[in-house]
Amino acid sequence: METGFRAAHAGRSRVAFVKDFLFNGFSFFARFAGNSLVFFWLARLLDEAEFGRLSFLFLLTNFALVLMDFGLYFLVVEAVLRARYFRIAALLKVKYITSVLGLVLMGGAGFALFSLRGQLSEDYLPYLVLLLSTAMLAVAQHYLYHFRVQGRYQIETFSQTFYSLGILLGIGFLVFLGEVSLWTVISLFAFLRLLLLLVSRGYFSRLHLAAHHPLLHRKRIFPYLKRSALYGVTALVGYALLLLDSTLMYLLFPGQLAMYQGGVRIVLMVMMLTEVLTVYFLPRLRGERAEVHRQYYLLLCILLAVVIGVPLWGFSEQVVRLLYGHALEGLVQYLPCFAVVAVLRVGLGYLGTLLTFHGFHHIRLHSLVLALMALLFAAGLLVPFLDVAGVLAAVIVAHLVAVAYQAWWLKQIPSRQTGMGGQPA
Repeated sequence: METGFRAAHAGRSRVAFVKDFLFNGFSFFARFAGNSLVFFWLARLLDEAEFGRLSFLFLLTNFALVLMDFGLYFLVVEAVLRARYFRIAALLKVKYITSVLGLVLMGGAGFALFSLRGQLSEDYLPYLVLLLSTAMLAVAQHYLYHFRVQGRYQIETFSQTFYSLGILLGIGFLVFLGEVSLWTVISLFAFLRLLLLLVSRGYFSRLHLAAHHPLLHRKRIFPYLKRSALYGVTALVGYALLLLDSTLMYLLFPGQLAMYQGGVRIVLMVMMLTEVLTVYFLPRLRGERAEVHRQYYLLLCILLAVVIGVPLWGFSEQVVRLLYGHALEGLVQYLPCFAVVAVLRVGLGYLGTLLTFHGFHHIRLHSLVLALMALLFAAGLLVPFLDVAGVLAAVIVAHLVAVAYQAWWLKQIPSRQTGMGGQPA
């Protein structure tokens, strides 16, 4: 009888695992459609100059999104799993504060950037609208974090699918009306992010996790920010590696910004795929089968690098035609460089995951800071002579520095810590 009970329990566990896996996969596909496929479509609908500006504005506001989160997700995980309801309510208030600070800081940074470029009247107002909608998205994601931690993936899947499907259908409707432009696309995103905020807030209010509403004194805010700072700063510096070169293109080579953004969108797509592998394997890098999972993780990362790198390098014209149609034809000659960046990003995802697992997340941060400095130094040397190729060469040098630094540090971890069957440091 006991054997039958165990078999039935194991069967239910397998069913639950498959169900969660399917929900996660569908949620990822919805995010993929709303964040990657839609830009491949927009490149075909907008003229190159407008697409370049639109993609760069989204890149800037995505940096703001990382700033608004500031690593708070990891504190939410701890608070929900330990049922610390007071802390959940406090973290929600901290999230509101970081969102407001992100609005102010990135609003000021945008004003300075667009003034420097002389595009204040053309780009700053749509940027502000997109930035405000990004704050809505940041808070909505914070609400949905709680369901992910509890294993209630269907809530996040439904919300993300609603958002992404709304984007695709909305753009289709704009095409039908013949009104596809930078302003209409940004307005569509802002409207759907507002709806996502309302829907996620409705779901979150049913949890009653934040029923307590503590008066959060400023002295209690800083401990939360200090705990999340390592993860938040690492994410910001990592994203800055993608943003800095695009900013140089915006300031120095605006006529080729659209082409460059086409390559950046491909790299972002690869980063999303790398994130899927990280989310799946990170919890499995301990226990009896840890070494097997690490080998699977490594093999899948190598496979992803090959599957992405070979077509981008060897079939550049066909890839550009497949993704962008007859738009961004100038990307063909630079796509092999983006292939190298994409492959290095896969490597950084793998190495960084192992460092985080072993408790060496600070090494990950150090590597990214060094890479950012290398990018600035290399760009200063190469851009005056090589123009756009110099920007890409500097990006490759920066990623090589980060990969080499992380790989070197992994070799320094004592064998008792690198043994994947052990516990993280």
